[in-house]
Amino acid sequence: MPAKKPAPFETIPVGTSVTWHYRSAIGHGTVKGVHKMGTTAANTMYSIEQHDHHPGEPPILVHSGAALTRVAK
Repeated sequence: MPAKKPAPFETIPVGTSVTWHYRSAIGHGTVKGVHKMGTTAANTMYSIEQHDHHPGEPPILVHSGAALTRVAK
């Protein structure tokens, strides 16, 4: 199996707390991993575990890096 080539840019690290705008609210979650690699951190798609999902919403969402804001701990 060939070695995985490192990304030419830094992605948002797994475990990073993030928020995003959703309709008139703000979602809260944690980056679980890269869903689909893009050409920049902004257009890379990330798997996000929602902290405050409601019934009928999936516990894991996919968002672009551009939609995410890192939360200071």
